[in-house]
Amino acid sequence: MKTIHVDDIINQNRLSRLQKQVLILSFLIFFCDGLDTGIIGFIAPALLDDWGISKPALAPVLSAALVGMSIGAIISGPISDRFGRKGTILVSTFLFALFSVLSGFATDTTQLMIYRLMTGLGLGAVMPNISTLVSEYMPANRKVFLTSIPGCGFLLGISSGGLISSVFLETIGWRMIMVVCGILPLLLLMVLFFKLPESVRFLIKHNQLIAAQKILEKIQGSVIDLTRLANVVDTTSSQSIRPVQFLFRRHLKISVCLWLSCFMSLLVFYLFTSWMPTILKTSGLSTEQFSLIASVFPIGGAIGAAIIGWYMDKINPHRVIKSAYLIAFILFITASFIHSNLFLLSLTILLTGAMLAGAQAALLPLATISYPTECRAVGVSWMHGIGRLGAIFGAFTGSLIFQFSFSLGEILLILSVPTFIAFLGLNLQSDRHNNKAKIVT
Repeated sequence: MKTIHVDDIINQNRLSRLQKQVLILSFLIFFCDGLDTGIIGFIAPALLDDWGISKPALAPVLSAALVGMSIGAIISGPISDRFGRKGTILVSTFLFALFSVLSGFATDTTQLMIYRLMTGLGLGAVMPNISTLVSEYMPANRKVFLTSIPGCGFLLGISSGGLISSVFLETIGWRMIMVVCGILPLLLLMVLFFKLPESVRFLIKHNQLIAAQKILEKIQGSVIDLTRLANVVDTTSSQSIRPVQFLFRRHLKISVCLWLSCFMSLLVFYLFTSWMPTILKTSGLSTEQFSLIASVFPIGGAIGAAIIGWYMDKINPHRVIKSAYLIAFILFITASFIHSNLFLLSLTILLTGAMLAGAQAALLPLATISYPTECRAVGVSWMHGIGRLGAIFGAFTGSLIFQFSFSLGEILLILSVPTFIAFLGLNLQSDRHNNKAKIVT
């Protein structure tokens, strides 16, 4: 009797309704994640005025969520490997939504820092797990491009925070904006509970064959013989090995490359998104101007992530991302010389976002295709966790900018350095080891 292979069903030419559903829900989760992640940077100028605090005093608040994200990302991989992707995603979404709402009621920086820390735990846990889940549902020939689409949602979420702030910050205040940013994922949570499926591979691995059968039947559009599916379980069951051990023994080199690049690009990304509105306001721009200019960076990232993801399915994935980092490095240097022209600055920031934020978003699908099922969730979550350390460093570095009184041109020049290091990080991995045909399943 011929066995039914899960990959053959998932890799069918046309996306099923369920696969499209996973893609859309993942995009919406990432959008809410990006909105709640980036909104603190856009409301920071209003927060400074409201509470009458210094800019360095705001650094712990801006970095608290990033600390939580690092912890949440690292611990969520083993948790999802044991309890499932869907459950981890639901709990994580509830966590960041709840504490985002509570952040709107904070009365001082200490309270807000605690709320943002808890928000970060949920934000950090949900992203690697939804990335892993969507990658397991996407066909191999379009896996990178389709897996990059939810990452566009994250960047559009951050950008939407800038647009919301530019329109409503001076009318409804920063507190109500925080509450709204928490209510949206709470509403989405109800949809996720009923519509988001569990990972088929997780179900098969844990012998939940009937549940896996129902999902595969929805994808294939016809009835599947459970006994034929059961034969796959016997031949594909993984060895009893700890995912972290698997990661360090067999995939250490690619992990170090991903960690270094993720660390450096997130350092730049969060320094830019957390502090740039405040820096631009200090330069004399209005609320509408600094919010809109800062928001074009993640907008460019969303566009870049989609384009980069498309090319990664066609040619060497590492080479595509390396090229994006190198172009971003050149663009930062260019921006440092033309920053006095508002139009040229906005255009250059848009292009820089397309390259740097786009490359950062593309690291997610790159990680999902670089690790096998046995350690995929852990590999992606560890890249996130270690990368978030760079984000924390970036948030704290932003406060030093005001102490040393760097000009906008000098700041942009400084940002080019870690961008170039991110480019060098991926060069540590041989292109021969990562040819375009290699996708680990």
